[in-house]
Amino acid sequence: MKKKYLFIFIIAFIICAAWNIIADTPKTAQPASASKTEQHSFVSLPDTGITEKLYPYLHFHAAMEEHRKKIPVYVASAAMPKSLKEAVVATEDRRFYEHGAIDPIGIARAVIVNFNSGRTMEGGSSISQQVVKNTFLTQERTLTRKAQELILSILLERNYSKDEILEIYLNTAYFGANATGIEQASRIYFNKKPEYLTLAQSSLLAGLLQAPSYYNPLENYEAARNRQKIVLTLMAEQGYITDQKAQNAFKENLRLER
Repeated sequence: MKKKYLFIFIIAFIICAAWNIIADTPKTAQPASASKTEQHSFVSLPDTGITEKLYPYLHFHAAMEEHRKKIPVYVASAAMPKSLKEAVVATEDRRFYEHGAIDPIGIARAVIVNFNSGRTMEGGSSISQQVVKNTFLTQERTLTRKAQELILSILLERNYSKDEILEIYLNTAYFGANATGIEQASRIYFNKKPEYLTLAQSSLLAGLLQAPSYYNPLENYEAARNRQKIVLTLMAEQGYITDQKAQNAFKENLRLER
């Protein structure tokens, strides 16, 4: 019986969210121009603002693949150091491989931590939520956008594996200093390819994701270093590295390209 009511709720939620998407579309929206390569599977549909907004919901995998192809240098997961991926998961979404599109436990933990500290210390968004936000949505904080984020996150989890989702995240996340994606971040901060990042450098980059502009080590070095220490501590607490490795990495010369 509970499953039945849950299914009805999900259907109702999706219908309401879809209606909001359509209702939010300006009545005066003009048809957007598109090249032949962009008109692929929905070429016969009217090219309107509504079509553009609904396309990711109707053809999620195709929409995501389009976005991935537009990234100048897309870095495959195999070309990323293990320490980088572990640092990001430990910091951004420690239960990433255990939960679905959203993490209720993570949200509850973030609420408690932020309430006790009196300021925002942790975010409750899963990596999947951040991926769809970076790819398809705006940064506005409205109920409509959160509904869209939830639906797209579910579609993301249905179309891609966890490792693929983490790969997409690291190629679309903003790292500050005009660096979007791990390729640009590695080049700008360390003048090297992502595959050659050390544990120290990986932990610094993972720390930037919470507040990229504030923790930019080229502008706010001390804050970036303090954040790096937190990342290394979290990695040690979650068993990715030993306490000794964390200490050694923090002492290591980052070799920043100033």
